[in-house]
Amino acid sequence: MRKALFAGTFDPPTLGHLDIILRASRLFDALVVGIAKNTAKNTFILSEDERKAALQELTNHSPHIEVKIISGLVTEFAKGEGVNVLIRGVRSSSDLENEQQMAWANRAITGIETLFIPSDQKAISSTLIKELASHGAPLKSFLPEMVEKKLHNRIQQEK
Repeated sequence: MRKALFAGTFDPPTLGHLDIILRASRLFDALVVGIAKNTAKNTFILSEDERKAALQELTNHSPHIEVKIISGLVTEFAKGEGVNVLIRGVRSSSDLENEQQMAWANRAITGIETLFIPSDQKAISSTLIKELASHGAPLKSFLPEMVEKKLHNRIQQEK
């Protein structure tokens, strides 16, 4: 069975993420969407459970997509899940440069390959999305409607 993992923090889950998930799901028998803990990021706007619930709702039409929370190293999680390939979306050449180094390290350590999928125009950074949201900007071009509402509500609660 060809099984892939698309891991990220997904804070918040964006249309760019969803695009990569759906495109990758057509290439593999099974796709795990893994919500990873990023120790470099201190604050999250949505909890892990909120991100998981949103991603499950957005992908519930595809029975071979499973959403899980990752604790520990992504590669260790991948090996435990029987994953053959890591999926990485890339928005720019600088993304590719950074992701390529990680792919080399992952392959050297675990033998797991990485497949890069170019993002479409909907893919902007979560940092920019949070900045736009903090000013009340409409985000329908970048976020699923349910996520946009949750994000705006959360930011209003924090003000």
